[in-house]
Amino acid sequence: MRFPLTSTRRRTAVRAAVVATAAAAFGLAMTGQSFASTPTTGWSTGAPTPVSQLTLPLTVDAAPDAAGIYFAYYTTLESGTRPYAGLQPKPQTDGQPRLQAVFSSFNAAATTDDDHCSYGADGGAGVSCAVQFDYTPGTEYDLVLKLASTTGDTQLMTGDVVEGGTGAAVAHIGSFSLPSTSGRFRASDGGFIEPYLTAGCSQQVTVTYGRPSGTEAGQTYTGGLPTVTDPASGSCLSTTAQDTPQGRQVTVTGDSFTG
Repeated sequence: MRFPLTSTRRRTAVRAAVVATAAAAFGLAMTGQSFASTPTTGWSTGAPTPVSQLTLPLTVDAAPDAAGIYFAYYTTLESGTRPYAGLQPKPQTDGQPRLQAVFSSFNAAATTDDDHCSYGADGGAGVSCAVQFDYTPGTEYDLVLKLASTTGDTQLMTGDVVEGGTGAAVAHIGSFSLPSTSGRFRASDGGFIEPYLTAGCSQQVTVTYGRPSGTEAGQTYTGGLPTVTDPASGSCLSTTAQDTPQGRQVTVTGDSFTG
């Protein structure tokens, strides 16, 4: 079993799991790149209790042929098990920008029969799910994560991407089952921005974080804008942020960026 992990090992583990899944699903190269510390985020839905659904907005404003940077959210459940979800800008295909959405669990009891998911996380137990889709720069895409149902001793967790504002379906990320004692999502949590491939250190990507929301018993709560904090050392990335009408816009620059 892979829990508990230090925050650094969790980030390294999820990076390797997601890259492994992507490599299997999309023929992408894998590397052993890892960093001791990365920019971190903090967010809240403003809900007074845990929630059965999270909506986590993110807009990729500019990612010129980007690869190797992961904008990730922690989504800790009531039991303490911690699924991850996030977006990764990918290299363009025939001039079309691409994103990869991921949803994963390091819980040894996780099971799946979803075609978008596979077993394994950093060589250990767990489930990793991923999907790629075309996107329009400047358009908000929301990660919608749900405790979709509970049957007997298991609960089904689902992850999807919808277009912000319209709610139009964009892509199904994946689904997996956890023990029913895992519970709902905590109302607030954190995340990170990581160069999971060496190529991430040569990129500059601008994204806008929207206000997360949580839904429970038919009531939706919306939190404030997420915070972003740079590490004191250890990562090749640095960030600058400004608030816009769309949210908190963050420019992430690798120390090898030459543009």
